Amino acid sequence: MSEGQKGNFVDHIENSGVKESETAIRAKVCAVCNKEVSSQLERCPNDGGELIPVMGDPLVGTTFAEKYEIISILGEGGMSVVYKARHKYMERIVAVKLLHEHLVGDPLAVQRFERESKAASSLSHQNIVTVHDFGMTKKGQAYFVMDCLEGESLGEVLERDVRLTLADAISIFKQTCDGLEHAHKKGIVHRDLKPSNLVLIKQDDGSVLVKIVDFGIAKVIPKDGQAKQQLTQTGEIFGSPLYMSPEQCNGSELDHRSDIYSLGCLMYETLAGVPPFIGDNFINTVVKHINEPPPEFTRTAPEAGIPEQVEATIFKCLAKDPADRYQNVAILRQSLMDAALEAGVKGFRPGAVPETTKRAFLAKTFERVKLTGDQRIVTTKRRIPLLLVASGIILPVLLFAVAFLAFWPGPEGDRGPNYVRLGWQIQMYLAQQALQQKDFEAARKNLESAKKNALLMDDHHKRLLDTLTLMADTYGKCGMFAEQEKTNDEIVTVNTEQVMEEVGRAQKLLETLRAKSNSSVDATLNQLQAEANADVILLCVRKLIARSLFTDAEKLLLQAISTFDHLNLANHQKIAEFKTMLAVCLELQQRLPEVRPLLVESLKIRKEGADMHNVRSLRPLVKAYLKLGQFDRDQSNFKESGEELKAALDLAREKMPKDFEIMYEALNSYGDYLRQTGKKAESEAIFEESKQLAAKRRM
Repeated sequence: MSEGQKGNFVDHIENSGVKESETAIRAKVCAVCNKEVSSQLERCPNDGGELIPVMGDPLVGTTFAEKYEIISILGEGGMSVVYKARHKYMERIVAVKLLHEHLVGDPLAVQRFERESKAASSLSHQNIVTVHDFGMTKKGQAYFVMDCLEGESLGEVLERDVRLTLADAISIFKQTCDGLEHAHKKGIVHRDLKPSNLVLIKQDDGSVLVKIVDFGIAKVIPKDGQAKQQLTQTGEIFGSPLYMSPEQCNGSELDHRSDIYSLGCLMYETLAGVPPFIGDNFINTVVKHINEPPPEFTRTAPEAGIPEQVEATIFKCLAKDPADRYQNVAILRQSLMDAALEAGVKGFRPGAVPETTKRAFLAKTFERVKLTGDQRIVTTKRRIPLLLVASGIILPVLLFAVAFLAFWPGPEGDRGPNYVRLGWQIQMYLAQQALQQKDFEAARKNLESAKKNALLMDDHHKRLLDTLTLMADTYGKCGMFAEQEKTNDEIVTVNTEQVMEEVGRAQKLLETLRAKSNSSVDATLNQLQAEANADVILLCVRKLIARSLFTDAEKLLLQAISTFDHLNLANHQKIAEFKTMLAVCLELQQRLPEVRPLLVESLKIRKEGADMHNVRSLRPLVKAYLKLGQFDRDQSNFKESGEELKAALDLAREKMPKDFEIMYEALNSYGDYLRQTGKKAESEAIFEESKQLAAKRRM
């Protein structure tokens, strides 16, 4: 996310803490609108209605379970109440979740409550709420103790802001994938993933930490050789209707791919401001989940400008058939990362990726090869004399066909014998047919054969990745999770090799362009070819950075800059992009002293190439001012930062006032600079202008 946007977003979370009650009257409820308001008010601020006092809880101010001093109520629901408490001996603030007393005799409520505590307590991950204790009161009320999360749920954020920027959203999605991956590896499916179950917490470094909460209807998937834990009855439907998978709506058997569907619904709503499927009632919503495709973002939120790559990733999560979705959240996470990079999402920092993401892999969509009726071999009885007459024509044709299949190497980029190519297609088709019939052993055998044939092909690993992806899906469906993880690791390796091959081709091209030219015509052609392939090189760099291969990215960028300089293109606008990307790469490696000179050089090139009458050429100039100004601000070089960010804002206001993205980033970046330098009134005015701009865009 851009620094200015990040500041506003984080400030919202920081200032939205739960209002706690320390008095006998916890709050007041309006008799007209039923909204809870402060106990200090006499009339409802919304409609002037009469306020009815809500008395405080008797547990507030007492010691619970002999060691938890109850401070206040954090929240209350139909099943339980959550208290803020202090551990008497450890001096730690915690949250105590207590089952309502009237539900003690309800076995289903008690079972769900116990299931939530056991599921959450078996997990240990920074993106999942931590459970510290579980027990029963003397009255038989179940309770458990967890982290006290001082933050705001994503649901509350969306209720206030309608939707988030793409950079903010992807940061949340990535962390959610991290937490879900941990839960799924433990065999736990959440089954109730929705915005209100993601809590956003501001960290000391200014970032936002996501915590997944409420495992109340979680399900434990059986592992090989273990008995299945029947936590729900067949046909029983649990979950929130707006986020339920089609199989969840049908009451069918669920696995981790149901969470991926729910996450797709959550991601859609976060970016569009509305859920993908919403009917007039529960039944209509369920029918939409089962039968209707999600509406395109251009219909529901055209002004949001969601890139096609991101839309494709989310829509794959929303596939009706679990087999057509991402087969685990590791694939989904990497797909999101790649989509964000390819779309050039503003403020997205691919280097801030934990080690687990390096093991993620990119799902590949492959076309299923089907043998249709037209491809059947048809035999027809003929008279012997007719065959003898035709043999003089048919036999040479057959011999030619056999020779063609055996010896033709195939087109460039897809080398390999044709009979191997055909064998792979047939084996993949048979494996897919076996999967549809749930014959997993037959599917596995065909895929092993397909893998051997794929290894014989020189197609940049395309067939091998398709085969491995289907193998991972097969292992997941038959519960062979160890084999699935091993296959996923193999896909990571192959995918990285594929990227490195692309990098190798780019390096070879740069070496060729550096070769001495025999004529001025050759030199000109080399220049044109370098310009035409600059974006290919930048895409390779982004893929390397996404996989935290910073050294390789740096090497490729230095080679590109050197080649452009050799070709007398040292002041070309693409050089500015190369140097900016190199600065990003070095910044992610914390080589900060080397960053600023590159950003200064990039800005200089942008200035020299800018046409003050061409808005299109001015946009990169504003971006260069912003990038340098943001870096200086973060390094506390406030004098330089103020000049650079002010120049960016002035240029944006003068030349591109209708460019929302540029204006929004320029306002927030400069506003944050003013805030950090103690100019409170000026910063508040700039932030207010930013809010009005955002509100105008939403209208």
